[in-house]
Amino acid sequence: MKENNMSPDSRDIPWPWSAMLWPSPFAEALFATPQHLQQSILPWTFAGLVVNQTNSSNPAAERAIVSKESYGKQLGRISDALDSLIRQSNVKRDDAIDAFLDIKARIDDIKHSTEATRFEAVLVDLRKLRRKNKDLFDECLRRVAALNAD
Repeated sequence: MKENNMSPDSRDIPWPWSAMLWPSPFAEALFATPQHLQQSILPWTFAGLVVNQTNSSNPAAERAIVSKESYGKQLGRISDALDSLIRQSNVKRDDAIDAFLDIKARIDDIKHSTEATRFEAVLVDLRKLRRKNKDLFDECLRRVAALNAD
């Protein structure tokens, strides 16, 4: 026993918690957990592609890029550019191009369908803002109204 306020089974959990937890299975599991958790982000996967030290010539650069520009955003920009090039050119349409344009259209539909959901979240935030900071709320409304002028 270390001190009067600690039981012999407390395993460094101070009283009164030791009396309430020990020797319950929960306390045993809690005691067995690591004190510090750390996990490298490499290797990681994206759509079945594993990125790690062995298949990336510069994993640090990849991490830095993805922290600023997600793979989804990068693919979206590439898809937008490719879609534009296909529609402006006289390229012969084949199954691969049709499949690309089809998946691009479905992704665009998903993006547009989520805009309404995002707007509902903005409305909730604006209601909270109106209660907490009327001046900032009014400024936000002026900025939204200015969108009509664009």
